[in-house]
Amino acid sequence: MTLHSLTSGGRRRWGALAAVTVCIFGAACGSSTPSSSSNESPTASPTQATHIASVDACSLITAAEASTAVGTTVTDLTAGAGAQTPGICIYGSSNGDASIFVLAQVYPDTSTADSVSPEQMAAVLNGQMGVGNAKAVQGIGDKAFEYTATSSTGGGIAIFVFKANVVLMIAVSPTTNSSKVETLAKAAVGRF
Repeated sequence: MTLHSLTSGGRRRWGALAAVTVCIFGAACGSSTPSSSSNESPTASPTQATHIASVDACSLITAAEASTAVGTTVTDLTAGAGAQTPGICIYGSSNGDASIFVLAQVYPDTSTADSVSPEQMAAVLNGQMGVGNAKAVQGIGDKAFEYTATSSTGGGIAIFVFKANVVLMIAVSPTTNSSKVETLAKAAVGRF
């Protein structure tokens, strides 16, 4: 299954955003060297207090929550798509006018997750989606950054949340209401 097969019609505007984000997350993953054996010692640094073993992107936000955020009924497009891409959940309306992408990447440790640069993500997204108006958001995860996006087919908001060793992205289109996106992010982080 490709992301393109799930992003037809109006959802295509965020398809590029999700693909770029997957690339960024993947590149960051590629820069770390995962080990086949556990290198974690019982004397791990105190900053390693929280370690999240896995995250199911589709369990972070419900279809009802996604529908509320965009003001129309959306369904989980990844549920009936056959083979799923790990870490990605896509909700969309039947007419393709509304979509929510949830991407969650679990890293081996917090320092690896912290090496993902919000500035790098914004620069790449700006080239693809006209992303701007970056702002730090307080009270969600360890740190969070929100970006607005504009395109000829409408706009939306993407939020990147860093919590322990997980980086989460939620992109909502169409919307100009950052509080709805932040509510989704708070709910998602609460389900890690």
